[in-house]
This record gives sequence, C-alpha cells and structure tokens, in this order.
Amino acid sequence: MKTLLYYPGCSVKRDFPEVERTSLAVLEALGYKIVEISNWYCCGGFPGLTTLDHVKYVSSLRTLSQAQAQARDLGTDTMLVLCPFCYNTLKQAERLPRERPEVYKRVAEYLKDELTPYHGGLGVSHFVELLAERLSDISKLAEGRLQGVKVATYYGCMLLRPRSIAIDHPENPEIVERIIRALGAEPVKHPYRTYCCGSYHALGEPEIVRRNTSRIAWSVTSSEADVVVTPCPLCLYNLRKYTELRVLHLSELVAYALGIHNVLSPDALKALNTLKGEA
Repeated sequence: MKTLLYYPGCSVKRDFPEVERTSLAVLEALGYKIVEISNWYCCGGFPGLTTLDHVKYVSSLRTLSQAQAQARDLGTDTMLVLCPFCYNTLKQAERLPRERPEVYKRVAEYLKDELTPYHGGLGVSHFVELLAERLSDISKLAEGRLQGVKVATYYGCMLLRPRSIAIDHPENPEIVERIIRALGAEPVKHPYRTYCCGSYHALGEPEIVRRNTSRIAWSVTSSEADVVVTPCPLCLYNLRKYTELRVLHLSELVAYALGIHNVLSPDALKALNTLKGEA
C-alpha cells in the first residue's frame, strides 16, 4: 500500500467537502493510504498570480518545507493535491531549487528562521495523474457500470499551463479521456475543453465568467455528451452557476463507477442514477 501525503488546500477543505470526500474515497479504494499534512498552509495561489517571484513562492515553499519532514517520516515521496490552483502553484515552487536557484535562495533566506529549507525531491501529484497510473485497476473495479454513457471533459487552465508543469499536452490532452474509457464510458471531445471558464473573476467581474462559460456550454452541447466532468472545483462551481449543463467533478463519476455510492452527495447520486437510466 503506497502512502500519499495529502495537501488539502483552502478552498477544497472549506468550500468543496464533497470533492475531498469522493476523491479520497476513490484513492483509498485503489489501495492508497492517505495522510493529511500536519499544520499545512495556504499554497499562495492568488499571490502566485503576481510577477514578484520572491513574494509569490513564500507560502508554497513554506508548505513544501513542512511537508518534506513528514514525508520522510512516512517513507513517501508523493504529495497528493486535489485543487488545480494548488497543484500549479506548488508544482512550480517544487522546481525552484533546480530550475531557478536565485529565486529559491532569496525565498529560503526569508524563511530560514522559521523552517528548514525545502531541498527538493517531493513529487507533487494531482488526483488525475494518480488515477491515470491505475487504469487497469479502475477498469476491473468499474465493471462496466457506465457503459453507454457519453462523457465530455472540461479541463480548465491550471493543470495544463504553463507547459513545463502540465499533466498532459496543453492543447490536446487525453489523460482524463483515458480514465473515462477505463470506467467503461465513452469520452467525447469538444473544442472548448481547455478554454478558461473565467476562474476567480466570478468574485469581481462575473460577466467574464458568464461569457466564457456560455461558450463552453455551447461547445459541450454540440458534442451531444450526456454529462461533462471537470477535475477543477472552481470550474465546477462556475459551470454549475452560469450554465444549464449537467456537471460533475471527475471524482464523483469515478466513485459512482467503482460502486462507492455512500460518499456521493444526494444530488450527485440522483444525477448519476438518472444518467445511467438514460444510457
């Protein structure tokens, strides 16, 4: 049984408990042991959007420094992340000692009186990547429960950009489609599957989100998919709020296919039962 050091992040822990619950249940069903990081910090996702390198990596390197000692004690080298924003920020920070040592040294100097500096070697892995490593096991456990269901993927931005940390090809990703096939469902592509939903602009400029999600909705509808899944909680929120699409988090679809129905919310379970009845 492989141990994963789990970094929850602020928004998943606070705003999307159903995503956390279903994601962890799926990974445990696949044989992983999940241990949450002690005393974790915000990843610094929003400061990470700034251009001040020595500022935007402080929080993420603080998190990695905290995680490295616990990972060593657990005998693991993998940190699980569910939120694409957290993945993006932490993945870039993890590469600093090797790729941008001058920036790393400046931040490490700032943190030296607080924590042991992060020295590298901790793999930051998103939920999707871990699923993609276990396609054979997923296929066996799914037992064809989703056969006949057409599923469109909406990736969003943060798992695919910048290219250096992308979990798959930024313009033509296939990683989630491979998972969908392993579940026994039929993946269908659409042109706006990597188009930004508007992200955090929902807080201050919702018209941007309304415009972008309407384009995504048109794209999904034209594909004749039965449902759209996304690995991003923020994308999930925006698509549910601003469109009439039937939208699920990827973990909900996988949990249903693996027969782990007790962790699904009543709304998700109802939607999935309806979906299966229509297929």
